[in-house]
Amino acid sequence: MSRLGTRVRAGLLGLTLVAALPVAAQAPTPPPVPHVEAPPPSPSPDAIWIPGHWIWRAKAWAWESGRWEKAQGRAYVPGRYRQTPEGWVHEPGGWRR
Repeated sequence: MSRLGTRVRAGLLGLTLVAALPVAAQAPTPPPVPHVEAPPPSPSPDAIWIPGHWIWRAKAWAWESGRWEKAQGRAYVPGRYRQTPEGWVHEPGGWRR
């Protein structure tokens, strides 16, 4: 195979991988006011309550309920929505050391 053929294949593979990356959903409106949730009793002393949040599902907002997770010496940083020229984009929360 020629060097050009190898480069073309590598380029096509790169394009395929980029196309397969998930795209953040963009909502046309900001999320509604969060629900007030009363967490159930903690399943263990080292569990941390992760609050629920709104998520854009194709054509409407849907509520994703909160949950308990084991902290394992980490701190949870909640997700947020950021307004862009294209709409509202969710930046998910996650665990930080």
